[in-house]
Amino acid sequence: SKRRKLEESEGEDDDVDQLRPLQPLLLCLELALKADAHEGGDWTRGDDNQRYNMLLNHLGKLLLSQIPSNMDVKSDLAPSEKQSASKFQQIVQGVGTLEHGNVVGCLTSLAAAAGNEQLWKPLNFAVLEACGHKRSEVRKAGISCLLSIIETIGEEYMVLLPECLPVLSELLEDGDEEIAGMAKECVRQGEELLGESLEESLR
Repeated sequence: SKRRKLEESEGEDDDVDQLRPLQPLLLCLELALKADAHEGGDWTRGDDNQRYNMLLNHLGKLLLSQIPSNMDVKSDLAPSEKQSASKFQQIVQGVGTLEHGNVVGCLTSLAAAAGNEQLWKPLNFAVLEACGHKRSEVRKAGISCLLSIIETIGEEYMVLLPECLPVLSELLEDGDEEIAGMAKECVRQGEELLGESLEESLR
């Protein structure tokens, strides 16, 4: 009915209103985490890691979220590119929003500020959960996040590579070429950092 449609569209507008502060918050958080990583990560690991766990919990949920298509997102994309990049890709994966705040940027900075394997484990689990998701845009955000973390942290993160290999093995066969390409790049960087081939481990 007309009335139901009207109520539904009003509900969507409410959602969008509630999400309006999300991007500026993500930008502030990413900058704060980057600064803290630079200082050694004490703020992030404060309150016996409670702050870290709380941030990871919320960012992990956003990684799997659905973003309304009518949400207003600040980006550097040209009008034609905006048509092809979904709001999820912009606000979560960081397509065209590297300077404006996105979820993957926050998770990468959170990993850098955490600075140890014990804290990386649950973060890596959240990222791999996204990598195995049925929605391809979530898988894309997940693998893009993993690649970003490997590029940022480097060799130290390789302790978690064995946990990533079964997921990477699947993503190399993904029907979406972009996802398969990023999985390939994760493997290439892993091989470079470890100085050995991962071909056997990926079987």
